[in-house]
Amino acid sequence: MNITERAAEPVYTSDRPAIGTYEQALAHIGRTSTRYVAEVAVSEGSVKMFCAMIQDPNPAYWDREVANRVFGGPVAPPALVQGTVLPLPWKPTADQPQSLAVFAIPLPGRTLINVSTEAVHHRPFFVGETLSCYDEVVEISPERTTRLGTGHFITTVFHCVDEAEEPIASITNVMFRFGAETAR
Repeated sequence: MNITERAAEPVYTSDRPAIGTYEQALAHIGRTSTRYVAEVAVSEGSVKMFCAMIQDPNPAYWDREVANRVFGGPVAPPALVQGTVLPLPWKPTADQPQSLAVFAIPLPGRTLINVSTEAVHHRPFFVGETLSCYDEVVEISPERTTRLGTGHFITTVFHCVDEAEEPIASITNVMFRFGAETAR
C-alpha cells in the first residue's frame, strides 16, 4: 500500500515522525512512500559542481569525449543519485514536505540515526535524465537496547528509477529509532 493512497493520514517528517507501538509499526512492513519525481533533469552543471566539491577527478565527469567513449554519453557520479531526485526540503510554494516511509512508522521515540547504508547501482545515470524514487519499509526489529538507548532498527530500501521504470539504484538504509516519547 502506498502512503498516497491513505490521504487522510498526516505527512510525517524527520522532525515529526509518527509515534506508536511496535505492534502498530509491524503493519508498515511492505509499505512505500510517495513516489517523488525529480523537479529537473540531471544537468552537466550539477555534475561538475558536485565533482568539484568532492574533488573527484574521474575524467568521465569532466570530459564529454571520455564519457561518450566509455558510457555512451555524459554520466553523473553514483553518489549524486539521491541528491538528484529527492524533493527540495523547502520551496516558496505550498508543496508538502518530503515524507519518506521511515517517518510514517509509528514507534516510540523521535530520534533517528542512520546505522548503515548499502548502495547497488544497476546502471549509470546520464545527464538529461529525470529520475524518480520511493522508499519501502522491509524490516523492523523487536526492541533492542544499545549505548544510545532502547529502540528499534528499521530497514528501508530507496528505489531510484528512470522514466521507463528501469532501476538505476537500490539503496538499503538501516536506521535506529529511539527516545523517550511513547504512544499516547
